[in-house]
Amino acid sequence: MRKAIKLISFCVVCTGLVLMTSCLNTAKSDDGKNAEAGLMEKKQLAPIGEFEEFNVLEDWDENPFVCFKGQGLLLAVGTPEHNNAMTIGWGSLGNIWSKIGPATVTVYVAEARYTFEFMEKYDYFTVMAFAEEDARILNYMGTRSGREGDKAAQLGLHTLYTENGTPYYAEAIWVLECKTIYRAPFLKEGMAEEPQQFYANFSSGVHHMYLGNVVKALKRKTI
Repeated sequence: MRKAIKLISFCVVCTGLVLMTSCLNTAKSDDGKNAEAGLMEKKQLAPIGEFEEFNVLEDWDENPFVCFKGQGLLLAVGTPEHNNAMTIGWGSLGNIWSKIGPATVTVYVAEARYTFEFMEKYDYFTVMAFAEEDARILNYMGTRSGREGDKAAQLGLHTLYTENGTPYYAEAIWVLECKTIYRAPFLKEGMAEEPQQFYANFSSGVHHMYLGNVVKALKRKTI
C-alpha cells in the first residue's frame, strides 16, 4: 500500500513538473513571438513619400561594407526637367579631406551609361535604397537604358525633388543627397593586374569616380 502511495505521489510530481515546463516554454514562445511582432511593428514603414531628415554622422545604422551588395542601390541625377537613374552595385561611404565629416559617398559610372552624361553635367546626385520586396525596381533600372524612355514612369515610381532639384523616389526607404566635390576617370596605368583584366573584357568603357559630400539624408518614417 505504501509503495502504491509513493508511486502515485511520484507520478503527480512528475506530471506537475511536465506541465510547469510546458507552461514556461509556452510563455517563452509567446514572449518571443510578442517581441518579434513588436520588432516588426517598429520597423513597419510609413506610406511612400513620408520621409524624415536625419543626421547621417550620428544616426546611420547601415553597414558601409555591405550596403551596396545584394540587390544594389539606385543612383539618380538631373533636374525636374531632365533626369535619369541607374542601379549601382559599387560604391563606398566614408569621409575625406576632413577628420570629422562631412560624410561622403563615392559612386562609379561607366562612360557608355546614359547616366554618365548627367553625372558630368550636374553637381548633385542621390543614392537610395529600396525594401527587399521592391527588388523589381532595381532589376528594371539596371537592365534598361534611359535612352529608351522614362524608366521611372514605366515603373510607376513617384519622383520627388530636393531643394536643389535633385530627383529621388517616394518608394525608397532611405536617400542620401550628395554634392560632387571630385570627379575623375580611372587610369589604367594606375591599375593592378586584376582591374586591368576586368576592363579588358568590359565593353562600357572605363568607370569614372564621383565623390560627393552628403548634404541631406532622408529615411522613410516608421509607424
